[in-house]
Amino acid sequence: MCRWTSFFGLSVVGLMSIAAPVLAADLSPKIYTKAPPVAVPTYNWSGCYAGIEGGGAWGHTRSVGLGTNNGLPAAIPTGTPKSATDFSGGLVGGTLGCNYQVNQWVFGIEGDGSWSTISGTSALLPPFSATFRESLGQNWLATIRGRVGYAVTSNVLLYGTAGGAFADLRVNEYSTVASANAATETHTFSGWTAGAGVEWGFAPSWSAKVEYLYADLGKHNYFQFTSSGCCTYQSTHLIDNIVRVGVNYHFNWPSALVARY
Repeated sequence: MCRWTSFFGLSVVGLMSIAAPVLAADLSPKIYTKAPPVAVPTYNWSGCYAGIEGGGAWGHTRSVGLGTNNGLPAAIPTGTPKSATDFSGGLVGGTLGCNYQVNQWVFGIEGDGSWSTISGTSALLPPFSATFRESLGQNWLATIRGRVGYAVTSNVLLYGTAGGAFADLRVNEYSTVASANAATETHTFSGWTAGAGVEWGFAPSWSAKVEYLYADLGKHNYFQFTSSGCCTYQSTHLIDNIVRVGVNYHFNWPSALVARY
């Protein structure tokens, strides 16, 4: 009996000596390593881009007579309204620009050129000849503007823009009596433009935008000298309103796509 008791006691002591280090390891404080944060991609708007844009435009011209010629009575003074023509049409073209971002503010310069189908027609206003109609058309429109924007999220930019605007305007005098064009002149206008828009970075190298521009393109004189002597010398003032959408490719966005932690 004593022999079995001694054997049991030695067995217990041996098992405890083996288990003690394991228990001590389990009871020791555990040190956990924090997992690294997950990178959240964010856009950097800095850099240059090119794109395409298109949309529609509407506006008006206002013309006044600058002389009493071509058989008009001398009672019509210079500055008498001659025509008021509303127009509309489509446009499509290209864009080039560059941005520089400081925190959430984005500063840039942008230029664009568009072909347009803008046109309109109106009758001359009394006391000018009722036998003539005046039609007009624009073949192209271009702007160069500064932009200031604020990134409301990393890839959504609200911006304002202003600068210079340029366009052609063709004015045609049409005789309803002769059923023929009496005279046509085309001149280039220059003025200012301002507007606002929103741009969305929908992929690492791509963005889409929608914007509105108001353009006051100033005045130009028409029909000062005509071979037929048909048309009253006039000053024409041109106003455009432009709404368009665009898609831009940003050349350096793949390298500018950084991780925010």
